[in-house]
Amino acid sequence: MRTSWLVISFGLVSMITLSIVKVAVAKSISQQFLDPHNAARSSISGVSIPNLVWNNTLQRYAQSWAKTQASAANNCALKHSGGPYGENIFWASWKSTPLQAVNAWVAEKQYYKYSTNTCATGKVCGHYTQVIWKRTTNLGCGNATCPSGGTFTVCSYYTPGNYIGQKPY
Repeated sequence: MRTSWLVISFGLVSMITLSIVKVAVAKSISQQFLDPHNAARSSISGVSIPNLVWNNTLQRYAQSWAKTQASAANNCALKHSGGPYGENIFWASWKSTPLQAVNAWVAEKQYYKYSTNTCATGKVCGHYTQVIWKRTTNLGCGNATCPSGGTFTVCSYYTPGNYIGQKPY
């Protein structure tokens, strides 16, 4: 009787522990997206840009689009959703991490010139300006595995940024 009680107790503790670990992993993924976004926003000297907060509605939207694009029919084509939110997309031929996606967007900083609100000729910097857009307050991201084994990542932003003629801060 004591042995079976011990086994049942151990089983319950194991199930509870696994549930806690699953919750921690889910939070960890959101932090993996939030931390580099907020680091980029706070790295701009002389400007106070508030930290982004995680938004589950945006996460579901981004995850849905990532899954759509990662389907066999779309084969991870780099295409925006055209939805109501700001959006950055990223594709990697390997199993990428949230940090790698955000770092790719933030790397565009070198091409952005704030004084003229322009990108260097032939370069892209709109992903970076969305990351640092001051009026953007909420973030949600998702990713999916492509048929080739790569990763398609989407981050959705509210309030969207990158309005023509407006600076990010």
